[in-house]
Amino acid sequence: MQKTERIMTTIQYPSLTTPMIQRHTQDWFVLVRLLYSPIYMKIADESYTGFSLVRCRKLIDKIDSKSDISIVIGNGSNESSFHLAAGELLETHVIEKNIFIDQRNLILNYVETQIKQKGLFGSIRSYDEYIYHNTEQIEQRLTFESAEEIEKLPKRKNFIGEVIVDCNQFSGYDVNYRGFCLTACWRLYLHTSYHRIIPIPLIEDIQQVEKVQRIDDVVVIELFKDPLRWDDPVNADYQRLFRDQMGIDQLAWDNGVGVLREPFVEYAYLGDIIQTVQYQNDRLQPTTKKCASHFVTRTYDIVQQEYQEKRVKGELNARAYFPWVDEQGMKMMNYLVLNPEYSLDEGFSAYLFYIRNYLEINICDEKYPDYTAILNIYLPDEYVKQVPFKKLKEAMSDIKFGRLKRRKGKVFFDVKKGKNHLRVMFINYSIFEKLQMEELEGG
Repeated sequence: MQKTERIMTTIQYPSLTTPMIQRHTQDWFVLVRLLYSPIYMKIADESYTGFSLVRCRKLIDKIDSKSDISIVIGNGSNESSFHLAAGELLETHVIEKNIFIDQRNLILNYVETQIKQKGLFGSIRSYDEYIYHNTEQIEQRLTFESAEEIEKLPKRKNFIGEVIVDCNQFSGYDVNYRGFCLTACWRLYLHTSYHRIIPIPLIEDIQQVEKVQRIDDVVVIELFKDPLRWDDPVNADYQRLFRDQMGIDQLAWDNGVGVLREPFVEYAYLGDIIQTVQYQNDRLQPTTKKCASHFVTRTYDIVQQEYQEKRVKGELNARAYFPWVDEQGMKMMNYLVLNPEYSLDEGFSAYLFYIRNYLEINICDEKYPDYTAILNIYLPDEYVKQVPFKKLKEAMSDIKFGRLKRRKGKVFFDVKKGKNHLRVMFINYSIFEKLQMEELEGG
């Protein structure tokens, strides 16, 4: 990879009033002037022009909470921007490493101060790390990576059928979940408003990072010492482990089938209640679900702001994989919603992963041998009609497959491996939508 060795700083502000918008845009402009001297600027859809200090200041003075505008200024190797829409402000700075080294304390203090003042999210990271983990288009990646390097990367299709790099598989991929940015990088600043999706004690309990520090209403996380050494194997491992411990890939993905890795933590949202289960080994270190011997359960009531935590040693039971139990029908169930149209193999790898994930389990549960364990996989209707049953049997020769059965809007079959058993049901997504609508109407 061809590196620029620049540092990127990003700060996100939600729902700002006019005075706060003017304050933050003015602060953004002051920081730019302290870091470097701009020579060009671009306002909204205008082409780049020479930088005008007077024009930039006048424009900032006129901005209010109803403004929809973006400004970019820079000098080539350094560039800063802010984007404002519906009171939401995003500011970004990409600067040379020498400027960052010289002004490190100023930049760290600036980000921390701004997050405290109505900021929601902030990050400081290598710009090379950011573009490596977040550039999907192959043509764009060719500007910093060879075709041979790109060939080795995971791929998927986008919504218009183009083949792109599947950045979901990368540890520094930025995803949005319920308005919150989720990622892993050198430094993160998370306002305690993140408690709406992730209990703050879970964040503060993250292991194997350089530091986690709570400063007023901001949690500051540093993954490793040098942001420019992000691709050192040990630092890359820390970045991946942080993402796994946060459960980012369990909360959000946009490739249709997920990342096909076992979770280190799982989430359940029940109205205003968030429940998380963290998986740890005998040394109380983070591990995958199937390897866990210790479990940390956190329950947080967003409205009442009540928090409970329970730590136990033990073994997984059937409810860990099949939380919905029908005592009368002697069934236990879980479900997935997948969209194979984004995958190059039409979902085949995902089917393999999820079938094994829910069949090859080691649990202690008296009910499991006598109950029917069911995995419902909801797919776009056309994919249910073409489930690759024969191909699945050939690829999983160590598993015993029952006969494929068809019903209206679904196909299903039973699989067995040793004492383990599972009924896999592929069901039309339209049925899932109908069930959701009935649930809403019933509620």
